[in-house]
Amino acid sequence: SIAFYGKPDEQYWLDDFTRFPTMEEVMREYVPGVLVRKRRGKFHFMTLDRTNKTVFRNDPMVLLDGVPVFDIDKIMELDPRKVKKLDVLTQQYFLGPVSFDGLVSYTTYKGDLSDFQPNARALDLKYEGLQWKREFFVPRYESQDGQKSRIPDLRNLLYWSPNAKTNSQGKRQIDFYSSDVPGHYTVVVQGITSKGIPGVGTFTFTVSDHDQF
Repeated sequence: SIAFYGKPDEQYWLDDFTRFPTMEEVMREYVPGVLVRKRRGKFHFMTLDRTNKTVFRNDPMVLLDGVPVFDIDKIMELDPRKVKKLDVLTQQYFLGPVSFDGLVSYTTYKGDLSDFQPNARALDLKYEGLQWKREFFVPRYESQDGQKSRIPDLRNLLYWSPNAKTNSQGKRQIDFYSSDVPGHYTVVVQGITSKGIPGVGTFTFTVSDHDQF
């Protein structure tokens, strides 16, 4: 998949080069888009500004498996043999209201930060990734035994059909059973025409203790 920053200006697959024992040697020897400097005993990166044919003075955005790293010294302590790929943007990068003087992105073989320990003050948030197709249970009370069943139906989602198609008149009949939970229910209908025009509509209905759908 393509990284969120798009296509990099420079890309290095480290297995294609001589494997150096330190990250400093890697950056100095075969990454011309990034200059390594030391100021007051701490490492800093200066990426090339190819647009203006000069060099940025501030540190770029540095990522390790997509996680921002603000201490270049920590990157320099990383074992380069655990890094599979290195991407470099030699231009100013904008992320919302924030701008960065270039971007340097490291990718490990497993994409799990390897043994790198993020800052102890970093906030770790869990995000839900790709959602797989879900199957929703729909009861069928077609038999006498099913209609007389005393097992309560406590569903709050009564019907879900992501692929419902209408006829030539734009209509379709849908049948479903309500649950045993009385209350107000909202129906949301979303769709798109053959010409790509989207539409949405909603309405509500009420289920009492004596209603049957």
